[in-house]
Amino acid sequence: MRRFAYLWVLFSLVSGSLSAQSQEARFTSAAPSPLKRSVFIAPNETRFSGSAQITGRFELIREPGGEGLAGVSRVMFKPDADSRRVLPHEVATGPVRKLWIRNTDEAISALLPPAQRKDLSSGARKLTGTATIVIRSYRSAADCDQRGYDALFVSLVGAPGDAVAVSDVDEVSTC
Repeated sequence: MRRFAYLWVLFSLVSGSLSAQSQEARFTSAAPSPLKRSVFIAPNETRFSGSAQITGRFELIREPGGEGLAGVSRVMFKPDADSRRVLPHEVATGPVRKLWIRNTDEAISALLPPAQRKDLSSGARKLTGTATIVIRSYRSAADCDQRGYDALFVSLVGAPGDAVAVSDVDEVSTC
């Protein structure tokens, strides 16, 4: 009887471990990445340690508030082809096309001069430009059956390209 109980416990541990591994998303990058997977939070979030320098287009989006409420600003970064190669991505979904920046105020302060920050808060809905930035606390999560990526802005490398106002605003997906 003890032997049976021992085998049952062993089977339960092994099958539970395999089940947890099968639920984890598999991540890869086309080139060696300075971002290393550090934490998997079941069922859908994976965090990475380290920092990376990436280049691409930034989009500063102002979503107006309503009924006396202040609006919300968002920063999205669209990495170029070389930067996409070093960003870990889920195998099933392909390279990262956009990355949300979580510390919006710090990113806006670095990417825009004061006059353009004022334009963004007073009427322009979207400004876009090019930049090379350093990110950390990179993470990926699946929400509403869509995988997304975000990170914290650390610093700007060099000067950003001139930001220009654009009229088309990509719709932010919701559930």
